[in-house]
Amino acid sequence: MSDEFFLEPGENSDTPFPVRQGCKVTPLIESAEMYPALERELLTAKKYVWLAFRVLDPATKVRSQEAISAGHETWLDVIGAAIERGVDVRILLTDFEPVLADYLHAGSWSSYRALYERLGGNPSFQMIVIQHEGEIGWSWRQFLRLVLRKRVRNLVTKLLGERKGDDTSIFDIRPGIWRWVNWNGEEPRAFKPGPPPRLWPATYHQKCAVIDGVKAIIGGLDLDERRWDDADHGQRADQTWHDVSSLVEGKIAEDAAHHFVDLWNCELPRFEEILSEWTTNTGRSLAKTDLTELTVPNTEHPKTAGTAKTQLLRTRSRKSASIFATGPLPDIRELKEGHRRIILSAHRILYIEAQFFRSKAASKWVIKALERQPTLEVIILIANAPEEVAFLRQGDHPVHRHGEHLQARALGSILKAHGPGRAGLFTLAKEEAADRGDRQFRDSRGTAYGSGLIHIHAKLLIADDEACLMSSANINGRSFEWDTELGYLWREENGAIRHFRRELWNQLFAGNLPENATLADWHSLAEHNRTADPSDREGFVVPYQRSRARRFGNPYWWIPDSIV
Repeated sequence: MSDEFFLEPGENSDTPFPVRQGCKVTPLIESAEMYPALERELLTAKKYVWLAFRVLDPATKVRSQEAISAGHETWLDVIGAAIERGVDVRILLTDFEPVLADYLHAGSWSSYRALYERLGGNPSFQMIVIQHEGEIGWSWRQFLRLVLRKRVRNLVTKLLGERKGDDTSIFDIRPGIWRWVNWNGEEPRAFKPGPPPRLWPATYHQKCAVIDGVKAIIGGLDLDERRWDDADHGQRADQTWHDVSSLVEGKIAEDAAHHFVDLWNCELPRFEEILSEWTTNTGRSLAKTDLTELTVPNTEHPKTAGTAKTQLLRTRSRKSASIFATGPLPDIRELKEGHRRIILSAHRILYIEAQFFRSKAASKWVIKALERQPTLEVIILIANAPEEVAFLRQGDHPVHRHGEHLQARALGSILKAHGPGRAGLFTLAKEEAADRGDRQFRDSRGTAYGSGLIHIHAKLLIADDEACLMSSANINGRSFEWDTELGYLWREENGAIRHFRRELWNQLFAGNLPENATLADWHSLAEHNRTADPSDREGFVVPYQRSRARRFGNPYWWIPDSIV
């Protein structure tokens, strides 16, 4: 396999990061490996730790023996200990649209308040909760004005009804709706009419930690209790979570630091502007330290970190100037191009793990790869149903139905072109019959073949055991075009990628898959697991239920494909 899948200058961004030689890659399977690894890095950081996550709950329990032995109980303790040592800690945390994604907005600001209550007085700590710049155009805000006003009024009324006594905490973690509240000092009284909400359909979806510019953790995992799981997946179905990340060392970590600095400095003035808009004429304010711009310090790297060749890849978009914009304009699409290249580079076996596979373009790349290489086999491991549908009771939402329509169409086109002998679709289910806790999700597609699902959130491609792409990006328009995403290409010829793939497959099949397994072996064991009593399964892999996705899905002309 050649190195042609690495990006050159001018390909899908003006200045992609360079290909880095001599890096070290340590894959981390499940949060049971990633969380302790990140804790250890924070405990030993010398200069700085920069965290960029979609979700970061400081109340998340520590798991590493090192953190426990030091007397820490939560991530708030670990972050606080780093700051007390003089380590510069900066956090870019994703914000969400305050009206249409209220519970996610509240979650981000709950984390913000918890961190600032403990750490806000220390100059070594700075934090931004960031709304993506790609908001919808003025005309759509006006067109939806009455609908949005009703939505805001209902939300404020609901929160007032849920408020207990003079407790304002339910509003404290929702600054994005303060200007639609009639305040009496700190007391929320009633809904107050205001301007139509600004709508942000895109988000910061990346998950990355940079430690001293010499190490970084990159992949699909955020930080909270919901995402905690181990290789046994013994929790209730709505608490399971399969994901992968990795610890990378070498110059690629310094590239990740430059990426963080670029985002931080771009978002600093926007953060101040949004907070000013939210707090003006409300009589309320948000505690924050003086925020400053960043530069990447000079970094000394070990001469021989490893033998991997890597390249950092991004997705970034920008605000459209059009008053009719339904979302941002694509800008940097390195991850989309990286997916295309690694798919087309495969000759023998292409392995994909994905939360979503909704991109029509990506399905065409897979079909083309199968046509070009008659011996190529494609294995796709994918979430059987979106988390929002399976576990959060949001099955009536048109966005989820449109997304499932796109996925059934994309995956169906691959099977139609080449059949199950060349491409296989699989998912994960628990090795035990659905108990009372799991059965509550049966009607919402949260079970399969008599067991609770294991939610797949990984974003991973491996071609021929020689090349790997790991990132935060799903295989959909949102991750390829709109959201801010981060990942990397990994090439290594010493068997490291093969070892990672075999370790991953051994976990998925509980060691029952042959060493040189083929697509036929996957089909055989998945079919066995489908028909066997759950307690007699050989691992967690079962056939993906595409027919259920097809029946559930429904296209909506007014929903942009890039929003799902």
